[in-house]
Amino acid sequence: MRKIWLLLCMSFPFFGCENFLNINPDSEVVNEDMFSTPEGVEDALYGVYMSMVKEDMYGGKMSVVVPEILAQNFTTSDEHLFYFSRLEFNNTSIKYLCRDMWQVSYLVISYLNNIIENLERKSEKDFPYYKLYRGEALGLRAAIHFDILRLFAVHLNSADENAKKEAIPYVTKYTFKVTPFSSVEEIYDKIIADLKEAEACLVEDKSLMPTVRKGSESGFTGARELHFNYYAAQAMLARVYWMKGDLENAKKYADKVIQSGKFTFAIKSTLGTFMTRRVSLSETIWGLYTTNISAYLYDKQMKSNVLKLPSNWASIYEEDDLRLKKWFVTKEFEGGVKGVCVKIMDENNDASPYTGGGYLGFGMIRIPEMYYIMAEALLAEGETEEARVYLDSVVAARGLVKFADRDFVRDITIDDIMNEWRKEFYGEGIWWYCLKRRNKDIFVHERNSVIAGSDKIYTLPIPVDEFEYRDE
Repeated sequence: MRKIWLLLCMSFPFFGCENFLNINPDSEVVNEDMFSTPEGVEDALYGVYMSMVKEDMYGGKMSVVVPEILAQNFTTSDEHLFYFSRLEFNNTSIKYLCRDMWQVSYLVISYLNNIIENLERKSEKDFPYYKLYRGEALGLRAAIHFDILRLFAVHLNSADENAKKEAIPYVTKYTFKVTPFSSVEEIYDKIIADLKEAEACLVEDKSLMPTVRKGSESGFTGARELHFNYYAAQAMLARVYWMKGDLENAKKYADKVIQSGKFTFAIKSTLGTFMTRRVSLSETIWGLYTTNISAYLYDKQMKSNVLKLPSNWASIYEEDDLRLKKWFVTKEFEGGVKGVCVKIMDENNDASPYTGGGYLGFGMIRIPEMYYIMAEALLAEGETEEARVYLDSVVAARGLVKFADRDFVRDITIDDIMNEWRKEFYGEGIWWYCLKRRNKDIFVHERNSVIAGSDKIYTLPIPVDEFEYRDE
């Protein structure tokens, strides 16, 4: 029988992690030993986080690489990634890459289900942070399922009823038994249910996360921005409802995060460094710790010319946009000149150890997203002036003239909001989901043509192995 190996003894400098987990669904003795102490549960959760920053997940393919290539924010010369840039998903290399993302995502979900099931045998009497443990595990399970849904299933607005009926499996049991596929609507319901329970479990974060965060925190209740926390649950609910098209509920949860007062925009003078290989202590609602993002993205992708910026990349920014000036530089490598997006990586590949301030790693959710969701929801309600206030909050924070203060004052449009989404989250793996949600046509650089929006270009292939295994 297959065993699931989870190595926990990775570099996590401010979290004591001394064990690794070698478990399978029949290893009750190992499970009882692993989950008999708070330290064991915490080690298991840390192991999940460290698995999530691997190259096949959020440390590479599922964050920056694949979504950004699909969105045409990056082009590529890599023979394995090239067909992503063409939005052609029948290539064998593409299928292997999709299989890797699919398998590692469900593997991590299995780790989470094991944690959840073992916690169900315990209570708050056993572990003082029982609710935090359960809330984190439920929230992570929902977040990973949500990204599998966004990558591999059609959107809820698809006209293909058959495709919507069988989207992906939502796995909630730690077992080798096959989990049936659920519909897109059912998956949303399950994600939302997990996130709402996570929110209820994580309410202690209201006091654990100070308004001003300085870094250098230790222990399980320190550095909560590196854990799936209370505000992460609310922000994820806003993101999920927004993707689903339920703007009323999306606005409700985005507003909760904003009104908490826990997250502020970075000072303009720090815009060039506030998230470079760092989890911003002001803007990040939830981030992941890792020392390796620069090594993978910069050395293996950018520096070797695997990922490139398209020729017209700068046209989406105004000339005086600080994001253009601070987040992109021009460097010479191997005789070639190229623009490099550096806001999420360090161009000097600084591998220095953690010394305080923003933690090494990258953001999973940042506060500007909540403002964009609020702006769109208010615009849809006809509250155009209030919508403009929320959009202008981000515009002003980035050093630009507010829409309300421009020479020709007008009501903002959905295109204004979406343009700000793209400028703000360039290089962060978000723009493709914005396009998918609206089924937008895409100009494909490698084909020099506009491809009409459809399920065909917005749905990655589920691995054939998944169906063969079910048949067996």
